[in-house]
Amino acid sequence: MKRAFTGLVLLMAGLSLAQGTDYGQAAVASATLARLQTVAQGATGEEKLLAWAKEVKARAEGSYEAKAYFKAAREAQAALLLFRAASGESQVQARGPKPAPRMGMGRHPSFGPRGHASAPWGKGWPGLDARRAQRVPGVVDRAEKELAYYRAQDSLVKDLVAEAKDRLSKEPGRAFLLARAALALISAERGF
Repeated sequence: MKRAFTGLVLLMAGLSLAQGTDYGQAAVASATLARLQTVAQGATGEEKLLAWAKEVKARAEGSYEAKAYFKAAREAQAALLLFRAASGESQVQARGPKPAPRMGMGRHPSFGPRGHASAPWGKGWPGLDARRAQRVPGVVDRAEKELAYYRAQDSLVKDLVAEAKDRLSKEPGRAFLLARAALALISAERGF
């Protein structure tokens, strides 16, 4: 059995190298695009940001069809961030408390996703929102500097960075999401 499994793994690796396809990247791109399809169906919000999100979504689908899987995954990530920004969802704001998961047989109550909610790194710690809000100017600044350093040719990236800078004081949550979308598009353009 072990020999058969090893042979199968070697066969898959050989086929992957022969075809030049990275199946891991293809799977990530496919999953991100599937999530993007779901989000795009019920998207509502600010028209300008929705138009940008739909444009980036079309780019991601084109990149996936061209078998540029890394680029497709990054563009899909940027589109997801733009859809979130259009709907007004803010990653900087705190999310409400979630109901505790039901305990399974043999699980200790301190393990699992909510086991350390009172720890300093957990979601239940006061002051977490203030620390996240302090990160927003840094992310916008990083997007602006990467735009200049990598000499990104995409006009949409320039528009996203300019929009994030404009909204920084009024809407830090949207500015954060716009800057992250710009960073994802820069990453897609440069290939890493």
